[in-house]
This record gives sequence, structure tokens and C-alpha cells, in this order.
Amino acid sequence: MISSLLGLDALFSFYVKILCNILHEGIKMSSVVKSSLENPNYKILKNLLPKNEQKTPPKPNDNIPFGSIATNHMLICDYDPQKNGWQVPEITKFKSFSVCPSAVVFHYGQTIFEGLKAYQSLSNQNEVFLFRPDQNAKRMTRSATRLSMIPFPEDLFVNCIKELVKAEKDWILPPPGALYIRPSLISLDKGISYRASETYRFFIIASPAKSYFTNETGVSVYIERNFSRAALGGAGEAKCGGNYAAALPSLNDAKEKGAEQVLWLDAFEHRYVEEAGAMNVMFVYNQKIITPMLTGSILHGVTRASVIELAKYLGYEVEEKRIEINQIIEDAKNGKLTEMFACGTAVVISPVHTMLDGEQKISINNCQTGSVTMHLKNELIGIQTGTKPDPFGWRCPIF
Repeated sequence: MISSLLGLDALFSFYVKILCNILHEGIKMSSVVKSSLENPNYKILKNLLPKNEQKTPPKPNDNIPFGSIATNHMLICDYDPQKNGWQVPEITKFKSFSVCPSAVVFHYGQTIFEGLKAYQSLSNQNEVFLFRPDQNAKRMTRSATRLSMIPFPEDLFVNCIKELVKAEKDWILPPPGALYIRPSLISLDKGISYRASETYRFFIIASPAKSYFTNETGVSVYIERNFSRAALGGAGEAKCGGNYAAALPSLNDAKEKGAEQVLWLDAFEHRYVEEAGAMNVMFVYNQKIITPMLTGSILHGVTRASVIELAKYLGYEVEEKRIEINQIIEDAKNGKLTEMFACGTAVVISPVHTMLDGEQKISINNCQTGSVTMHLKNELIGIQTGTKPDPFGWRCPIF
């Protein structure tokens, strides 16, 4: 009866909303239960290297592959219920640490991470900003709860990042560069019995970052019609290691075919667009932007949410919906699809100029970057680097 009234797409959306509400209510309840375990003092120890033992940061013109160079320091904080929960975070020298070979993290994949950047102001190099770190903290809580891990306190998460960035301020590359920040949470319990760990390690590392892709004019994507990234009801919206590991064979295939990234389709029908590699994806029809709706199998991208809000503020129409890949291909061929871009922390916004579908090569807008893509990219980077007004309060100043 319901399906006849609503139609299949509407019915799908109806059930997705119910599922998302269940998941999000579970996360909120779990966060309340765990709140009593947080460190109430929020003290952060600093054990910094002497200046004469610190490495010299690279110069902006140096060759710096993404994520290849670590800064001098890292932050570590352990969770142990036998010691009243979260311990005092410590900023110490970047180093290896020992984990037992039988630790749960190695055998059952309880590992999650985040990614965000610290930006130097384009107009004043003494000003440094984070971009919406509170949203990364919330997403990490969501990921932790989905994997039955103890969430790291969200306000302490932001403070830890701020203090580490203060210690590593000389490593922040000037725009268009930045300092990429990688918070992670791993399970430490010893023993190979299958269960959720009771002990955890939260740590943050950082790396000077230039452009993620070497091709600034845009990227090509390979349409994956066989494998899927995540299924409805699975862990697709969690930023967990297993999601990325399972996607590597398709990424390798894409690169062999000459594409930089994979365009993922839904797991059930391989019919609807979901993500582009580890990024969210958007399509432009003249002045209208459409993007896949969040279904539980798509990551809640901080950049995605920001682009949607920014686009609406700038006067663009934005619609979140199910998007059929065959319709996208047809519209790209006949010119109705005017632009396509991917968005995420590492790339900010990257134009997509080509889709590869088997032996087909489909160009978008004659492989030219569109005006809507560039408008959004320039406005967003301007907010991040302090050269544009921030009507949303997204910039989080450190200095």
C-alpha cells in the first residue's frame, strides 16, 4: 500500500530517513552514556623537542607528496577504564609506538580517523585558522559509535588539534598549501577473541600539504560497475579503515585505465551514484547543483555540507537526491550536464572533466572547468584562508 502511494524512489527515501534517524538517535544515546568517562580537566601536556633537535620544515617550492612528511611532534591520549577513562593528552616527538600483535585493531578492524587542515591567512601569515573542526569531532563520534569504540570528547578533540598546530605553526605551508591534520583512534585490547576493545589510543599526526592532485585542471573518474564501496545499513558513513582498504582494488583498476579516482555506485543495483573515490561528488546543470542524498552508505563530508550551504547562500539551487549514472552519462553526452566536481578536505573542490565507463570516455563540458565550480572553490578557499567574509562562522582561529 505504501509503495503504491509513494513510488519506489520515494519509498527508498522514506526508509532511508527512518534508518538514519535510528542510527543518529543511537549515536546521541551512546554519547550521553559515555560523557561521564571524559577527562574533566582538559589539561594537555607538552613535551616538545629542543629547537636544536627539531627538523627544518620544507619550503613551499619543495616536492612534497601528500602525507609523506611528518612534523616534529604528535599528540597521544589513551583510554583505560581501569584508570578512570581518558588520560591526559600529551604532545611529544613524532615516533613509532608499540602495539601488541594480538591487539583488536589488527584482527577486527576497530580503527577510525579524521582529516582536516590548518590554514595560514593569505593576508597575514601570523593568522592561522582551522575549518569547522567541531564537525570533524562530531563525525569522529559518529564513526566511533558505529564501530563500538569509546568516542573521544569532542571539545577536547578541538583543543588537542589547536595545541598541536600551535607547536607546529612553522610547518603550515602558505596558501594554496596548508597543514594536513590526521586524528586517529585505534583499539588496544590484547587477545584475539572477537569483541569490542575496552582500551583505546587516540593520536594526531600532521603533515605539510600542497595540492592533493598534481593535475590542477581536473581529474577523471572510472565508473565502478562491479564492486561497491558500502551497502545500506553497513558502515559506509563511518570514516573507518576497512572502507578504504576494500576500495583499493578498484582504485588500482581506475589508475590502470588512466583515471585518478573511482566513481562509486550503490551496492544494491549499481545504478545510483554515491561517491568519487574518498570524496563526495556534485553535478551542475547550468545554475542548479545536484548531489547524492545521504543514505547511510555515503560519508557525511564536512566539505560537502559546507559546499551545499555556501551554494545556497550564493543563490544556487541545490538538490540532494538519488542520481542515476546512466542519466548522468546521457546528459554529459548531450550537453545538459554542464559541470561535475568532487569535494573533500584534501582537495577542497576538484573539477571532474572525464568519466570512463568500460571502453567509453565521456567528457564533461569539453574538459573545461565550469564557472560554478570555480566560483564555489574560490569562495570556499577564501573563507578558509581569511580573504573572504565568513558569514557562517566556520573559521576557527588559532592565532
